[in-house]
Order: sequence, then structure tokens, then C-alpha cells
Amino acid sequence: MKNNLIAWEVKEVDFPKNGTIREKLKHFIKYAILAPSGHNTQPWIFSIKEEEVAINLYADRSRALPVIDPDDRELIISCGAALANLMIAMQYYEYIPQIEYFPDEGDNDWLAKIKPIPGYEPDENDKKLFQAIKIRRTNRLPYADDKIDQFFIEKFKALISEENLTLHIVEEKNRENLIRIIENADRIQAANKSFCRELAQWIHPNRTSSKDGIPGYAFGMGDLISYGSPFFIGNLNWGDIQAARDRNLVKGSPLIVILESKRDTPLDWLKTGISLEKLLLKAASKNIAASYLNQPLEIPELRQQVRELFEMKGFPQLILRLGYGKEIKPTPRREVDEVITN
Repeated sequence: MKNNLIAWEVKEVDFPKNGTIREKLKHFIKYAILAPSGHNTQPWIFSIKEEEVAINLYADRSRALPVIDPDDRELIISCGAALANLMIAMQYYEYIPQIEYFPDEGDNDWLAKIKPIPGYEPDENDKKLFQAIKIRRTNRLPYADDKIDQFFIEKFKALISEENLTLHIVEEKNRENLIRIIENADRIQAANKSFCRELAQWIHPNRTSSKDGIPGYAFGMGDLISYGSPFFIGNLNWGDIQAARDRNLVKGSPLIVILESKRDTPLDWLKTGISLEKLLLKAASKNIAASYLNQPLEIPELRQQVRELFEMKGFPQLILRLGYGKEIKPTPRREVDEVITN
């Protein structure tokens, strides 16, 4: 396995049952860092508090995307996904994750304190979610025509509702309208040179040694094309090409869903990330792939259009496409020691 994929080699049998507190907490974090994040920026940092037997989760704003995500909304959603993995790992190893959100009102970077309390008994669902952490991928390629069973859709809705969010199923009558909004977003973003330069910084050739960002293979690019992709994104107007690609992806996806929160605060964003990752893991456990179509939600006026189209009283946080896709490689990750601070 490539050096920048080593983080994916974590094994459940390596849990240091008789090890130190620090070793145990570090093992949980090894699963947290396998969570998805916007452009694979991995905008999280952890500290281990041995005397408290706790892990602190912080937003790493040095990895922010100020043009794409000026309010750090997607950044905090990404941290919520890492928090979900942390919680699921603790439960698998028979601990109750005790969460305190935003423990210090004066520190907006400190998102959560997590204390593992012994005594949890994982059920089959807990075990399946944990086992799905290592097989979950963001699959940006086209999906097969196979429909997703309604039973699974109801399970997805139930997972989302646990954090007081709503899952909207995009029906056929609204697909064309949503496609037009996504196409508009693609063209607006592609015409924004600052956006393109920022995005290009996180797109890498297939043979990259970088431990973050998105290699070309995640978009289905061959090695040669992947070398030119950062230049292409940063210097050429690719809006029409992306709009046409996204139209085909939406039309060919068996299921399109939107996650809605009642409010639009950092706590809502964090809980959106928790729900997102649980949904993605449930899907992965059933061999259902997923990827994002969040472009409209990154442009205020288009986010409002999505809100009006689906008659939301709350706020759209994520747009997902789900279906059955080919097996793909994972994207790079920083190793656990690189995300732990004192």
C-alpha cells in the first residue's frame, strides 16, 4: 500500500486492550481520521487528555477553504463525520461515548470533548457500522441503474432523524429543477478564478505522495490526464463540462437526497456531519456508494433556491447521490500522529 494510504491499514484486532489510556484513545482516533471531508482537507485535530480519559476534537482552520466555504460550515460538517467514527469505534470496543459539544464558549475551534465510559454492549448494527468505516469511499463515478430498496431508504431516514435532521428524497418531479440549479452552480464556480485556484490546490496527480487532497483517480482519471488536472481546473473555464457531467450523474443516480437541519449554527453543522457519516456507513455496509453535489449549497442565492424548491423551513446542508458503483481505491490520509497535538 502506498505510503499515503497507510492509515487505512488499521486493524480492529490491534486494539490495545491491556495498553495505556493514551494507546486506547489513540486507537479510536485511527478510525476517526478515515472520515470523509470537503476536498479531503481533513480539517481536524485531536488532543488526548490522559488524566481526564478524554479526547478533544478541534477544527483545524489552517485547512479551511475560505472561498468555497467562507463560514467553515462544510469544515465543521467534516469534523462531525470524524466525530461519528470516533463514537462508533468506542461503541464497538464496548465504551459509551460521552459527548460534550463546544465545551468552551470562548473557543470556537474546540468542537467536542469525548469521554469513553466502559460498559457498552454493541449490537449487530453497531458492529456493521464499525466494519464499514474501512470500506466507505466517496464514489464520484457513474452508478448502475439498480434501484435502492425502500427498506434501506427508511433506515437512512431513521439515522438522520437521530440528530433532529430531516432527509428529503428528491422525487422525479423535482430532479430537473435541481439539475438546473446544480448546473448553474457549476458555471458560477468555474467562472470564479479565486474558487478555481483554491480547488486546484487540493487536486493532485494519481502518483502524488500528498496525504490529503483528491488524486485524479478519484474522478476516474488516468495517470497522464491527472498530471494536468490542477492546471486545467486553475486556469481554464470548465463550467460547461462539469455541468454536463453532473447532469448525467444526477439523471443516472437511483437516489438523490438532501439533509436539512432546523437551524444553521455550528452545532447543527457538527450534528449534520455525525448523521452524514452514519448514513454513509449504513450505505457502505449494503454496498451502496455515495458522493456529493453540494455546489448549490456553497452559493447563498442557490442555497436559497434549493430551500424554496423543497419547501424547507430549515436549512439544506448536504446533497448526496447514492447508488451501486464499482469498487474504488481510498483517498490519502494523514497518519494518526500527524493529527494529534499536545
